Amino acid sequence: MKIQHGSIFARHHFPSLPVVVKNDVMKKIQARKKRGHASQRNVDLYADEVVSDGLKAAVFIEKEFPFVDSKKGIEKERIHGMGALNHFVLMQDEELKKLSQKLVNHNIKLIGSVQFDDQEDEDGDDSYAYINSLFEGYQLMRENLNVHYLIAPMTGKKKLTVEDLEVAIKKMICDDWILKQFLSLRRYYIEYTQIALGRVGHGKHQSTVLSDISYLNWTESQRKAMAFVESMCVVNEDTGEEYDLKEVIKRTTANPKNRHTEMMVKSRGFEELATSKGYTALFFTWTLPSKYHRNSDKWDGSSIKKGARRMMKLWSFVRATLKKSDLDYFGTRASEPHKDGTIHGHYFLFCHPDDKDFLISVMEHYAIQEDREELGNDITPRFTVTESDPAKGGATAYIAKYIAKNVTGSFLPESDAELNAFKARAWSSTHRIKQFQSFGSVSVSLWRTVRRAKRTDVTFNPECLEMFDHADKHRWAKFCEAAQEAKLVIEKSVNRYGETLRKVIGFSWLCKTILTTEGNFKMVKKSALASADEALKSSGATSWSTENNCNQSQPEATKNETDAKSCRFSKFLRPDFLSGVTGEEYFNQFVNNYDWI
Repeated sequence: MKIQHGSIFARHHFPSLPVVVKNDVMKKIQARKKRGHASQRNVDLYADEVVSDGLKAAVFIEKEFPFVDSKKGIEKERIHGMGALNHFVLMQDEELKKLSQKLVNHNIKLIGSVQFDDQEDEDGDDSYAYINSLFEGYQLMRENLNVHYLIAPMTGKKKLTVEDLEVAIKKMICDDWILKQFLSLRRYYIEYTQIALGRVGHGKHQSTVLSDISYLNWTESQRKAMAFVESMCVVNEDTGEEYDLKEVIKRTTANPKNRHTEMMVKSRGFEELATSKGYTALFFTWTLPSKYHRNSDKWDGSSIKKGARRMMKLWSFVRATLKKSDLDYFGTRASEPHKDGTIHGHYFLFCHPDDKDFLISVMEHYAIQEDREELGNDITPRFTVTESDPAKGGATAYIAKYIAKNVTGSFLPESDAELNAFKARAWSSTHRIKQFQSFGSVSVSLWRTVRRAKRTDVTFNPECLEMFDHADKHRWAKFCEAAQEAKLVIEKSVNRYGETLRKVIGFSWLCKTILTTEGNFKMVKKSALASADEALKSSGATSWSTENNCNQSQPEATKNETDAKSCRFSKFLRPDFLSGVTGEEYFNQFVNNYDWI
């Protein structure tokens, strides 16, 4: 790629730009050339301008993604002896699959090279040596992932158990898991570079909230997901009943309309609960410092995700402080994007009037403490608080707007409200940011589980029946008061990595368990109901049963995973030292008995 226009400055600096920046520069120059009466001089001057802007953006991009520097990539390839990650590899599915396979093969060699240190304690137990060997293998593999800009499992955890190490190692030698991390890195890379290049914002030639590329990618993923849903149905293996998967999803909160309705019910319930307690409602808006905003001259290259993590960290400090003071409060937190994609938060909190000043002071302290000097005497750009005014519709009227604009866009006067809601959901999905979260009340999972129960299952107890009626009739406030004795019933299982999965199967009231999940469900293709097992195998669909590959007893899961060869480490289980199998025997068996590639 060569630049044909511009001064010596543009032609000299253009080759040094990362590929993604070069593409953006060329796109802008081509657009300028198509303008009417575009003289050569104007095009040359514009080329100088966009190359100069590209150099500024490249500083942030190369810092966040060093692999865009081809010289560093070549050096890493020389040192580690495998394909280096670069822009072209990251943007092509087949190349990513090849690199994932190479990374897995190298990780297998690394764990196979670990020597078992046969140290034993006074009782002849060598479990400590086994853990050390595991940790050594984990460190080698973690470093290998870091070289390719991937984060190893359990990174950041202060104390790793045997189970943690086993799960992490299983993941790091699984093709599917490695590829999934690369695809996640790709999404992050695309959106960050678009933000750095100034493609996101409220200005001319900018896309609000999310870049055009990421939004198109999200809508395409939604289209593919819908196509899959329309081709599948759910079969109850116990009864033979069939359900259209699309119709099933329509009845859940995966449907934005249902999610909108449920959140409005909860919001109204919170207001009724606060009224019954004599509480007041406070509405906070919390914005991050200028360095997190791309549209600010003070932007330091911080990503959207970094800003979100910072806000969640500060919010955790607020909750910890309030917990120590035994202050009773409840409400909802909403995360939404500015026009440039930067996160900001809205907090709808209910508390006793005597506690509101303390609550406001705690929120204000953490909201403005970072880069406090940039605010001066006016903290409103960073932090505002408003108390509910019943004359304006009460607390629900305040939060209803934010629910609508971030979920469905319904009932809003703006003509583009639905599109903006789509973009807000796409932004949340792209950056993996949770849009809404309630706290200080009963679990919403309990609410949903109780609503799935049958009335005949709860008639054994008047109080349980009353709780069920409140849930069934959408009375959130009354449900919160009546559900104090109800507990979720959890079924635990193990997936192919050895992680413990928790599935809600019902709820308990006093000493009685009410199951709300009946039957063994599988997803199958509509065109292959006669041979459901074959359809399930060929489609790659995951069974809803508790006896599938991800939800079954460990020995059976191991057998199935070995047959499918989807995880080469699937037979690696923690040794039972009490049965007489030593750590050295097990570790040597693990290293020697696999088909190491």
